[in-house]
Amino acid sequence: MIKKILIANRGEIACRIIRTCKLMGIKTLVIYSEADKNSLHVRESDKAVFIGESPADKSYLNYKKIVQVAIENKVDAVHPGYGFLSENPNFAMELKKKKIKFIGPSVFSMKSMSLKNDARSMMEKAGVPVLPGFSADSLSYEQIVKKCDNIGFPLIIKASAGGGGKGMHVISKREEIKSKLAGAKREALSSFGNDSILIEKYLENPRHIEVQILADNHNNIYTLSDRDCSIQRRHQKVIEEAPAPNIKPEVRKEMALQAKNVAKNISYSGAGTIEFLFEKDKFYFMEMNTRLQVEHPVTELILDLDLVELQIRVANNEKVILDDNKLKIKGHSIEARVYAEVPEDDFKPSPGKISQLIFPSKSYLRMDTGYVSGDEVSPYYDPMIAKIISYGKDRVDAITKLSDAISNTHLIGIKNNLNFLYKILNVSAFKDKKISTDFINKYWRKLVPNKENIDLLIQLSIAAYLKNRELDKNYTHLDPWSNNLNWRHVENDAENISIRYDKKILNYIVKTKDNNDILISEDNDKKGNIFKYLFDTVSNDLSIIYKNNKIDFNFLFLDNKKIYINVKGYSLTSEIINKYYMDLTLESSAGTMDAPVPGKIAKVFVKKNQNVKKGEVLVIIEAMKMEHSISAPYDGKVINVDAIEGQQVNEGFTVAEMEVK
Repeated sequence: MIKKILIANRGEIACRIIRTCKLMGIKTLVIYSEADKNSLHVRESDKAVFIGESPADKSYLNYKKIVQVAIENKVDAVHPGYGFLSENPNFAMELKKKKIKFIGPSVFSMKSMSLKNDARSMMEKAGVPVLPGFSADSLSYEQIVKKCDNIGFPLIIKASAGGGGKGMHVISKREEIKSKLAGAKREALSSFGNDSILIEKYLENPRHIEVQILADNHNNIYTLSDRDCSIQRRHQKVIEEAPAPNIKPEVRKEMALQAKNVAKNISYSGAGTIEFLFEKDKFYFMEMNTRLQVEHPVTELILDLDLVELQIRVANNEKVILDDNKLKIKGHSIEARVYAEVPEDDFKPSPGKISQLIFPSKSYLRMDTGYVSGDEVSPYYDPMIAKIISYGKDRVDAITKLSDAISNTHLIGIKNNLNFLYKILNVSAFKDKKISTDFINKYWRKLVPNKENIDLLIQLSIAAYLKNRELDKNYTHLDPWSNNLNWRHVENDAENISIRYDKKILNYIVKTKDNNDILISEDNDKKGNIFKYLFDTVSNDLSIIYKNNKIDFNFLFLDNKKIYINVKGYSLTSEIINKYYMDLTLESSAGTMDAPVPGKIAKVFVKKNQNVKKGEVLVIIEAMKMEHSISAPYDGKVINVDAIEGQQVNEGFTVAEMEVK
């Protein structure tokens, strides 16, 4: 009987497993790295053990040390969560040798699916549809090129040992093969300790459909509905929903049968997911994840199941009986992944301290997170902060509820993708079920803010600052979210206001027009924008009439100067400058190539006195399991290189300096 579980993971999934263990009366032990010593999963577990330095290969991927911790603390079982060691058969084998249960499938099942190359070959023999492709491991570069030509472009490179979109690169033409193959191998080795590569035909506009399965050790295999995970960036899921919309009943049935076929072929037990590419009512086996998926909550909500509990019961060798009522789909669920990243800047990770994290509390919402206010988002791991999951009577209802939840979530202190998620949900094509893996690229301009959007939000920040300033001379000690504010008007005379945003100081002129109207103008735009104040006595939030439209927004003063504003999920933090400054920037000096994010120098391609062409990659930085290239901004000469491979650097670190030839 399982009485004590070691959770070999961190963050959100560790907290989620702890939650179920507490309900089952099971003690938990977590591990943590140097970066995670103050993390939420450490605080919530019954016991926590330090496992190593911050980099994953020195902590969460060190399975021999984790097994030793399990032995020393006399645990009955280990739950790997997802990612890290969750699909590592060597880890499971070591635990088995020590008679510690691995909450997952058998070593045989994992090995069968651990490498995409082997899994693909096995499924092809079992009659499961697959895309044209090949393993690149034992082939020369010339042979790889020939096979790519035979299949036809575009193609996709996949890390055979990988998952979560890591190590995936699309090849559009022959000339890209060499560089993208090298990049994929580096990422695969860094993330999974294995640089094995699979190349397949790339479908440009498919859907990503997956089937959740659960099997026990008594010949019971269940298909627990399907999920649509098509909304992706960097080949990583952003929005997931269950059940998958717009699938013909006969096709849905056939996919479920093929998923069961996959599980039977490898004698599977536990929770797992079979992933398919779906296009024009046809589906193709992509891979099997022999673990719990990030998106498992949407399945739990539509079936009223706890998949972690079922995983533990299977590991306990219990017989799992799910009757027809338990397998009947009830309503619709959608999940949105909240990331510390900047979508409009190529999804650049944004690690740092979370000043405030506030979620709405509703019975139809579920929040899975590993963070609270005051926590630090580390550059060493995936930048996901939370999952916001809605449940509705149907898809329309679930979209409405999730959209409202996102717009009322406040994440202050770091840049994030909340507005990006809000806009995805409100694109008409998404509401009309016209979704594919190319959705984000296709609707990109509708999903990211433009200069006009940002300018408006900055001016709304000024408007909130001005109104709040008139409350009291000690206004900064008041809570704008909880006080019934008695607004007064700004002075009739024009006033200069300066505001710092995105490393720049912007100057504005503010003037009262008439009752409840103010004019905010940029220095070079005397016409400006007119804002009329309203106040909602129910919510205590500020509303503005702008161009005959009512804009509702939340705001909060973080200290004497900084102001946070939230409008339909788009958050912006700026700093009010009391003194009037002329145009001033904090941008790096010309000629320096600076690290865009904190991370590790993965590769240095240049040396001092080397001539380079515009666009040529100088340095690659690895951060949050992604590679970020720093390229030459112009033709020139490298006059200095400070980056050293393997070096950990902070954001803004000068990796190289150039001069124009």
